[in-house]
Amino acid sequence: MILALDTSLAAGGVALADGSRVLAQAVLKPGPGDSRRLLPAIQKIMTQAGASRSDLTGLAVTIGPGFFTGLRVALATAQGLALGLNLPVAGVSSLRLLAANAPAGRRTVWALADARREMLYAACFAQDGEAFQRREEDMAITPERLLPFLKPPALLLGPGARLLDPADLAPGLDLAPVSCDLPSPGLLALIGGRRLAQGKGLAPHQLRPRYCRPSEAEVRFGLPMDDYHLVQ
Repeated sequence: MILALDTSLAAGGVALADGSRVLAQAVLKPGPGDSRRLLPAIQKIMTQAGASRSDLTGLAVTIGPGFFTGLRVALATAQGLALGLNLPVAGVSSLRLLAANAPAGRRTVWALADARREMLYAACFAQDGEAFQRREEDMAITPERLLPFLKPPALLLGPGARLLDPADLAPGLDLAPVSCDLPSPGLLALIGGRRLAQGKGLAPHQLRPRYCRPSEAEVRFGLPMDDYHLVQ
């Protein structure tokens, strides 16, 4: 039984899965206060599923890229639970999770999220049904510098795709439906479960956030916003 936690982007959530079944999930509304809402949401879905902490066999958590405070909330909570319950953790890119919302098919998928400061978080995947293979690592990049990477045909997915000017998109670059923009905590639990079954779990101290761009403090000290990568 896998517990999944995601507070990396504007909207997050928690979910509980057993094998290939999502038992319960709750979506957290966008806004501040993830640290106050996360634990009650976990308790809510555990109660709905009739499960206890002793039933858990692993955790899944998004490791970014994403908003700095929200990202650390889920990571710290996952680390605490994993340490206290002696459980392995699957760390999942927030953009990989976003890509999993793509409709079934065989295509190139660009997962795009708002990185603020007129930048985007972006990653590219080759999709074959429910399988995704990376073509580009997670990055933080300006829309202007991203456009040359977007080779048609491809599906652009996520809230960051709405920030691109449609007039700049070449024919064959299609926008996914808005319904695909919200990461699914249930999918995170399923992806995490598969990774743990493959022996790809991490110990709590091995979890590292993937920021892909400097913090506000680093910007003030002169680090460039563009072409900043922290890829694991």
